[in-house]
Amino acid sequence: MDESLLRVKVTRLLRSNEYVLGTSFSHLVGDAASNIHFLNDLSRLYQGLEPLLPRPLFDRDLWTKDDADVSLLSNLTPYRNTDKREIVVSSIARDQATTDQLNISFSSMQLTKLHSCASGKDEVTVHDVLNAYMIVTMNRNSIQISNEYFQRAYILVNYRDILHSIAPAGHVANSFVIMLTSDFSNPFSLISIAKTIRQAINKCRNEVFLMKWIPTVDLMMRQIIKDDELICVWDTNEVVINSNFKYDWSNQVDFGMINQCRFHTMTSLKPYFRIFRLNSVKNKEGHWIKDHDGAEVSFRIQKDDMKNKFLETYRKDIETNFINVE
Repeated sequence: MDESLLRVKVTRLLRSNEYVLGTSFSHLVGDAASNIHFLNDLSRLYQGLEPLLPRPLFDRDLWTKDDADVSLLSNLTPYRNTDKREIVVSSIARDQATTDQLNISFSSMQLTKLHSCASGKDEVTVHDVLNAYMIVTMNRNSIQISNEYFQRAYILVNYRDILHSIAPAGHVANSFVIMLTSDFSNPFSLISIAKTIRQAINKCRNEVFLMKWIPTVDLMMRQIIKDDELICVWDTNEVVINSNFKYDWSNQVDFGMINQCRFHTMTSLKPYFRIFRLNSVKNKEGHWIKDHDGAEVSFRIQKDDMKNKFLETYRKDIETNFINVE
């Protein structure tokens, strides 16, 4: 293996006299929960504090072909749509050239208002509605430009601490599955998309479902790796949702500087929504403040018309307090 499993680099910014802790954490080791657990330990060690429970667990489940449920294979679209590594990398490179990265923010008050715009909001979370808003806004603009729109979504769903026999709270592993939602019954409706997203999440957090799904996915992933392929393949009418909203990176890795640390990450793809907590900012008096329940969405979007129309819609919705969102 050429790449290191973990790389750490500390950089001092002379102008602001701040320090940047840069880390590269291989997905071979684990997922975001594993990464933030390690960085939280590092932060507490720096402060002379005891690490938090639970402690890391490195147990591995060794699945066999007998554990897999072959009847599920036809439903495992996220793991069947693969391509050779060089083809996927080339496709991503082309997208980087024709798209721009956007990072848009929503305050906690704006998210609360957005959630209230969804009829039947008690059946969905604020996070569901945020993702639905992103898809609806993209769809309403793209249908005017290219007559295309998103009809379903891939969702990365963490099952850690749901199935304790497989993934207890401190498990260092990739404890997530990729679910493909059913087609949106109305791809231009906030609540319709939010409910479809919630249904897919609820389905894959069922213990009986996971006990069949995980060994089957494990079997498929082993074959994908053996064939030197990647699963980052999706159709033009599909969008990917990969959320870190449950992890407050800057607060859990603050090295004792409460509300002063900020979290930044690389990698943005098209069409791929990454959701994070808002970073701290300085107010007019120069004091650091943090909106703990606000969110930032990072993604890539087609340059020029599509980007401009999306930003115009987003800014208008913010200015009008989402009065036209439904």
